[in-house]
Amino acid sequence: MSNWLKQLEEDLDWRLTELAILKKQAVLASKDSDRYRALLRALWAMLYAHYEGFCKFAWDLYLDELQKAGVKRKNCKDEIAKLSLQKQFKRLKGDLSPESIWNFGQTGFRTMLEDNLDFQVKLETKSNLYPQLFKENSLKVCLSCTLVDQYEIELKGLVRRRNEIAHGQKMIIKDLNEYKKYEDAAIEVMHELAIAIVDCLDQRLYLKNP
Repeated sequence: MSNWLKQLEEDLDWRLTELAILKKQAVLASKDSDRYRALLRALWAMLYAHYEGFCKFAWDLYLDELQKAGVKRKNCKDEIAKLSLQKQFKRLKGDLSPESIWNFGQTGFRTMLEDNLDFQVKLETKSNLYPQLFKENSLKVCLSCTLVDQYEIELKGLVRRRNEIAHGQKMIIKDLNEYKKYEDAAIEVMHELAIAIVDCLDQRLYLKNP
């Protein structure tokens, strides 16, 4: 088993364990009680936290492994090379003098491409990991994730209703069956992301010529 597969599995396992513990409490609660309704709201908030938390963990692990691989930017797919140059590009924007632009065009850019990947800027979730942001992040690092489109409605609902809970609104979840539909969607998307990362690292799909 690869080290990254082990890390992804361990991170996903503890998150699913927490959700299972809370779900068990909801199952035991009287269905018309305040306790049941409170547990469902807590489950919803925790589901979103683990969905966002796992995605951020997985993307960070992926970029860390790419950086540790010691691969030159010029040998990687353009999207990944561009992400690893975000800090340098921002620095260039701070000095657009003719001399600075000339030096960058003459030697600076070529030198950067010869350097190894270095991700000083990571992928962001913005505390609102809507499907569109998930897709944008995946494209930036050349990961193929298609289930986010299949579950777009559920993921949008997960984020929106979690925000209602976070902002103290009285958002009611009907029952565990309603909750489970959103949990299944989030977990499937998380699993697919993990598989995409393992495949990409194992097969070196981040390279222009794997």
